[in-house]
Amino acid sequence: MNPEREGPLTKLTNFVYRLLVIEAAFVLAVLPALLGIFFLEQDPSNIPLYAFFALFFGPAITAGVYAWRADHDLVPWLRFWKGWADSLGQSLTVWTPAVVLAALAAFNAAFAQVEFGFILGGAVVAAAGGILAIALLVIIGHFSFRTRDLFTVAMYGTASAPVAALGIISLCILAGAIVVVFSDWVAVLMASLLLLLLGRTALPMMVQIQQGLVTKDGSQRTASLS
Repeated sequence: MNPEREGPLTKLTNFVYRLLVIEAAFVLAVLPALLGIFFLEQDPSNIPLYAFFALFFGPAITAGVYAWRADHDLVPWLRFWKGWADSLGQSLTVWTPAVVLAALAAFNAAFAQVEFGFILGGAVVAAAGGILAIALLVIIGHFSFRTRDLFTVAMYGTASAPVAALGIISLCILAGAIVVVFSDWVAVLMASLLLLLLGRTALPMMVQIQQGLVTKDGSQRTASLS
């Protein structure tokens, strides 16, 4: 079907279908983490286990961004799992350090006998690491850069499209607020919509990366930025 000839009702139906399918795929991808978190006692001694379960979310975020890239893709379920499988190793490579930083900050706040300023500083560093990791996951969901080039690519994208970078930060804050005000389960059930917003918000940055770092034949040229 030609997307330009679709009526409003067809477009709405396709959107809802994609929203629900990608949401279902995301929940399935993080289901082991959801079950583990549900049965874990909320005790600081379980911080390492919470960190382990948080690792499941990185590849799922990349896969969700990848699945939303094709607006008229009729098989978003297959596209999600293709993105998950193709990017699994690279997603974990950039997501794991952010999770470790968050776990260290939480452990420090729970057990270390330090001033509040050190605890706050650790939380800020962990939050910054998480936002950077999410930006890198979005890039992975759009391109196939080498892992060692990703930070350079992210800095280029931020400098080229600072408003998009601020938008990514705002969405991360929004997701955090949903978890704090409502529940982490609410954030999970809104994951598909949040990932759609994340992809749309980051689109200007992705366009700048495409134009500046990807040649017409599809190969990357990040070496020139090193």
